[in-house]
Amino acid sequence: MLQFAAPLSPVFLYAETHFRFFQGFPSLLFKREPEIVFDLPGRCAPGRNLPVFLIVNDVHRFSAEVTGVMLTVSQKGIRPLVFEFSSPQAALVDHPLQMQAKAYVFSIPRTELPNGQVYVNCKASVANGKRSWDVLNDNFFSSSKLPFGCYLADEDLPGSDRCSYGDLHVHSQYSQSHVEFGPPVSVINLVADTCGLDFLAITDHSYDLCCDMNDYLETDSSLSRWQSLVSETGRKDNSKPIMILGEEISTLNCRSKAVHLCAIGIKSFVPGSIDGARTNKLPTLQLKQVIDEVHSQGGLAVAAHPGSRFGLLQQILLHRGNWAKDDFANNLDAVQAVNNGFGKSWQIAKRLWINELLRGRRLPLVGGNDSHGDFNRYRYISVPFLAISENFSRHLSSVRTGIYRKAKSIDDVISSIRQGEAFVTSGPYLSITPTKSGRNRDLPLQTIPIGCSSVTVRVIGNCEFGGVKNLRVFAGRVGEKAESLLFSDNYNCENQIIQEIALSGKPPQGYLRAEATCLKNGGATTFAATSPVYFGT
Repeated sequence: MLQFAAPLSPVFLYAETHFRFFQGFPSLLFKREPEIVFDLPGRCAPGRNLPVFLIVNDVHRFSAEVTGVMLTVSQKGIRPLVFEFSSPQAALVDHPLQMQAKAYVFSIPRTELPNGQVYVNCKASVANGKRSWDVLNDNFFSSSKLPFGCYLADEDLPGSDRCSYGDLHVHSQYSQSHVEFGPPVSVINLVADTCGLDFLAITDHSYDLCCDMNDYLETDSSLSRWQSLVSETGRKDNSKPIMILGEEISTLNCRSKAVHLCAIGIKSFVPGSIDGARTNKLPTLQLKQVIDEVHSQGGLAVAAHPGSRFGLLQQILLHRGNWAKDDFANNLDAVQAVNNGFGKSWQIAKRLWINELLRGRRLPLVGGNDSHGDFNRYRYISVPFLAISENFSRHLSSVRTGIYRKAKSIDDVISSIRQGEAFVTSGPYLSITPTKSGRNRDLPLQTIPIGCSSVTVRVIGNCEFGGVKNLRVFAGRVGEKAESLLFSDNYNCENQIIQEIALSGKPPQGYLRAEATCLKNGGATTFAATSPVYFGT
């Protein structure tokens, strides 16, 4: 039987351009050469060398040899720096799918680079027999070919002495299908460390993890992809960042439509393939069944991007739906309200989340980027078979989950999130702390003791992410229809704000939460939001 997926728009990923409905089907994206894609982190933490990643996909279908690579690093006011690699084979990465895709990592020593914002152009010289050609940044038809931006930081992430940062929704090369391919786990680990992350969760699709290693159209009863992912995320060398085994599970919501749930810290595969665009399918479980299974394995059940809204084609062809209010009646551990920055999807997810808080549900807030590689920008198929588009503001680590401890293990990360000791940010550190004897405690508590007269809110920015511009604190009471604005003030872009807020007369059956905005030079903003801090004993 013919097996295919309709290319849907937009799909955020390394764009697979060789898929066609049948041989000869017209496509402006199709080339008789492998997809060739450069990528690099959007941020380089202090002391880290700058890794530049190159993936050459579908080499089993279209042979090509990379004969040379030239990287040019530019910054306003300085002469461009040129780094040439005449023996690229020395930079090859060993990985489980190397028969299908070649992966290279080229490292530029940090000692040879300036601090601050730089722009990187990447050129690969490629040959196939007598034919040779050059590729600038990627070989996708209609992509911009613009240079990659990277901020070479001379400071750690704000508040990193008080917390740990991570990305809880990341896809690897095991998420592979008709329209996507991704990077090896080892490369993700390297780039996450370069960005300054302390932990990350690899959450590949359930409908991809049950496929054969050599053919993503065939179901593999031995779960070789899942077993390979387990072996890659189960390293015992205590290396940083902490890598957590996870899965993005397709499950049926209250309306029997497919929604996604991120299972973080699980040990065994959980099936779900209703929206995987394959004819060979494993069962897709109801949301409650999936959550119960995740909990039986000691994992976190996180509502994945509940603010995302799928297009009509995905609703019809892939049976996809949206997270609904009744779906939150299940025993979720957290809500990944931030998936595509703090824009429209965040606002939709935040409304659902606040509604549950006012109903008395205790749901922490976490964030991720749903990156399929995409360390610097998203490249996606905007018009099937016709055009590639790009999103320059969403990529690995562009939004982070912060936990209020220095994590040393997977258990540290999971327990912090389960207890609600987490916040989300695209820049600043943000915490709410019960004030005691005029001094705030070193670490936030998720319960405000009865009789506590004030809380202290701390916001930390820096040169990279901007100074503090605005702080708002909201109070919610169980049973009410809306939150109230307890405190709001603007600041003159200081790097740190410590604000004490009086609590006289505030109800014990409720919570506080905070939002903060920082302003960067040039006018761009970064944002942070806390999980709720509850009134209690």
